[in-house]
Amino acid sequence: MKTSTLIAAIAVSFAAAGTAFAQEATYEMPQPVSSSLSRAQVQSELAQARAAGNLLVTEADYQKGAPFSSQLSRAEVRAETLTAIANGEVQRLNSEHNAFSVMISGAKPESAVRTAQIGR
Repeated sequence: MKTSTLIAAIAVSFAAAGTAFAQEATYEMPQPVSSSLSRAQVQSELAQARAAGNLLVTEADYQKGAPFSSQLSRAEVRAETLTAIANGEVQRLNSEHNAFSVMISGAKPESAVRTAQIGR
């Protein structure tokens, strides 16, 4: 097969592939918008929404939730943390559950408790 024939065959296949994905372009005429509210009413609603804090502008505004407040004191949280370390719960949370887990030799919950108590 000649090189020119091969190039022509490749060009024809690319042309056929390009037309397979082509679609007819359509243009939808814009539809007229009719509002039942006056400009003054819209501005009034906007002012009310701003005053109430209901004006959602960005994606972050949509994701706002109630602020978190803990019912425990700092000492209670520290005590729960030290208990979780001593029971090995923290180590289980941080461990991998697959064949590629690497166990650090000598890492025991007791050493973590001692380290946490030293930092007091």
